[in-house]
Formats: sequence, C-alpha cells, structure tokens
Amino acid sequence: MLKKRSFYVVMLIIGMCCIGASFFFNDANAKPIAGSLIGIGAGLIGMSIANLITKHMERKNPALEKQSQIDYNDERNITIRNRAKAEAGDITQWLIMGIAYITILISAPLWVTLAVVIVFLIYHFVGLYLINKYQKEM
Repeated sequence: MLKKRSFYVVMLIIGMCCIGASFFFNDANAKPIAGSLIGIGAGLIGMSIANLITKHMERKNPALEKQSQIDYNDERNITIRNRAKAEAGDITQWLIMGIAYITILISAPLWVTLAVVIVFLIYHFVGLYLINKYQKEM
C-alpha cells in the first residue's frame, strides 16, 4: 500500500525469473532448490499482482486511496496491528520450541536441534534488546 508501483513490477519480474530459473535444476539432488525457487516465485508473483491491482484501483478512485491511507495510519489500527504481531510472536515462540522437541524425538542431528534452539534464543535476545530500546525512548 505504501510502496510504489514500480517496486511491484520489479518483484513480479523477479518472481517470473525465479520460476524460470527453477527449470534449470533438473537433477535429483537439486529438486529442493527448484521447489524453493518455484515457491518463492509464485509468492512474489501473487503478491505483486494483488498489489498492482490495488494500486490500479486506488489510481482510478482517489477517494479510496485517501481512505486507505487514513485507515493505515489510524491509531486504533496501528495498535491492532502491533497487538497481532505480539500475539504472532508468542505463538511463533512456542512453535519453535515444538520444532526443537520434534527434532529430538526424530533423532535429527544435534546441529539441527541446536540451530532451532539458537533461533529461539535469538528471538528472546532481540525481544529484550527492543524492550530496553523502547523504554529509553519513552
């Protein structure tokens, strides 16, 4: 909503390039790379098309664009978005720990379990850093 139209056109082209590049990975060992490129490309294409349609509708109807800007910057909506992000972060924290336990149960290599635990710790350290930063600002 806040980005320019050209950004979404570039993302659309990158998405198409990702899907095109996936066809060069035909080897059995490279199938995960091809699948990842297709997934990333499809996501970029879908996001770009949706946002380009939104931009087109806003260009045709300036009142709609003005109202969407007001809604986006409204204090209530900002609070709702921040609360949703906090809830999503709490849920993600428990999902990360669940993945760590699953890696232990399926006897995954130790480095996999440690990588998941390190992500969990990074999440908490970033949270503590941001709490201290925001307390100093307010």
